[in-house]
Amino acid sequence: MEKSITATAAFKAAEVYEQFFVPGIFRYWTPQLLRRALPKPGQTVLDVACGTGIVARSTVPLVGKGGRVVGLDINPAMMETACQQFGDHCEYIEWREGWAEQLPFTDQEFNLVTCQQGLQFFRDRAQAAREMRRVLKPGGRAVIEVWQPLKKQSLYGAFFNVIAEVFQIKTAEIATPYSFGNPDDLKFLLAEAGFRKVQVEEITQDARFENTDRFVELTIRAAGAVVPAFAALDQAAQSDLMEKAACAMAAYIDEMTMNGVLVFPTAANIATAVR
Repeated sequence: MEKSITATAAFKAAEVYEQFFVPGIFRYWTPQLLRRALPKPGQTVLDVACGTGIVARSTVPLVGKGGRVVGLDINPAMMETACQQFGDHCEYIEWREGWAEQLPFTDQEFNLVTCQQGLQFFRDRAQAAREMRRVLKPGGRAVIEVWQPLKKQSLYGAFFNVIAEVFQIKTAEIATPYSFGNPDDLKFLLAEAGFRKVQVEEITQDARFENTDRFVELTIRAAGAVVPAFAALDQAAQSDLMEKAACAMAAYIDEMTMNGVLVFPTAANIATAVR
């Protein structure tokens, strides 16, 4: 029964992630990544930590019928959500469950590897980078996006600080999405893995949310798909957290809401590298 409840909670978090984070944040960041990845017709592409599949789905029409797109994630609920609710191009994607540190593919299998907001969550980032290089063909490219540090995230910086106060813990304990934000660290990691021509761009992109009255609630629910501290909360604790955080965040949200839409900048590093 416990496993069933856990699986149900994971699926619900993945659903909210797709319905909230993807249109609010990743619909704007995915084009930023793909403009640098430039998938070409006929290429083989692996999207590591694919989540609910926004990058993989967007890549399919770019590689065409002669291409191949594979989405890999450790969280089956994410991929199940991608296929059940958002079917555009889903039938053309190979969905694989697995770890980034041990990719279930042969050497030199792909022309391109992408990873949007996944690297910071990996248990062994260096090993994951080596694996991405291993599965690339000679001359193949990796394009990796990670958030910049929390201090550079306007609204989310305030949000995570508020949540940490409610939890009475250090912000770093729940701010995993922003835990690998130094561009020099990202560049060094890829160079050490054997990549060539490593470049890192620091980019700012607005996020846009129309559910301003439910922003805090939906952020916490969606974050349960990737932040263990949120996922571990029972319903009562989650409701209490939402209520306290909503009160604390009200002024920030009002300040950044224009014509009924919450608009605020988010900052990420995008690395490009060649095998």
